[in-house]
Formats: sequence, structure tokens, C-alpha cells
Amino acid sequence: MSTYELLKMLHIALALISGLGFALRGFIRLVLQRTLAHPLVRFGPHLIDTLLLASGIGLWLILGLSPFAAGWFGVKLFLVVVYVLVGITAFRLHHQGAAVLVYLAALGIFLSVAWLALFKPI
Repeated sequence: MSTYELLKMLHIALALISGLGFALRGFIRLVLQRTLAHPLVRFGPHLIDTLLLASGIGLWLILGLSPFAAGWFGVKLFLVVVYVLVGITAFRLHHQGAAVLVYLAALGIFLSVAWLALFKPI
């Protein structure tokens, strides 16, 4: 198995873990209204997301993609930034109804990023 294939599999696995982790943390915090006090829940996502970013940069370097030449890639990078900002906003809002809606929007954006990566429609 090539370095590219290993890195791609790692990136996909980390993206899945990151997305599921965000979904779980949001459900616990915003729907169940419980605190996220356990260190693994509070700091684990930072490790996973750092590794996800590193593997993404590695794939970017291997493939030599330009965000402007490959339209799907530029849109994906933009949506990743939007996802992070919307996700942070969801956890900082004090009104539960608004926080849940913003959280669901972040999940939708995450799924859009995954869809773009899998199907590269543009």
C-alpha cells in the first residue's frame, strides 16, 4: 500500500472520528444539557482534529491540488472553515434553541464537506 493510500485512509478515519465526536459532544452538551467535563471529551477532539489537519495537509502536498484549479477542493476548504466557526458558535450560544439549530447547521456543513470529498461534483 502506497503512502498516499495509507494517508488517505488515515484522513478518512480521522474525519469520521472527528465528525462522530462532534455529533456526540453536541448531543451531550446541547440536547442532554450536560457538561463536557471529562478530559478525554474536552481535549481529545483537539488531538484528533490536529491529526486530521496534518493528514489533510499531507494529502494536499502529495496530490499538489490547487484550491482554485480543483473547484471541489476550494469549496471543501472554505466549508471546513465555516464548519469550525459554526461549530464553535453552537457551543458558545446560551439560548438552547438557537444553539441546537446552529449545531444542526454545523452537522449539515460537515456532511457537505464529506460529500464533496467523496463525490467531487465540481
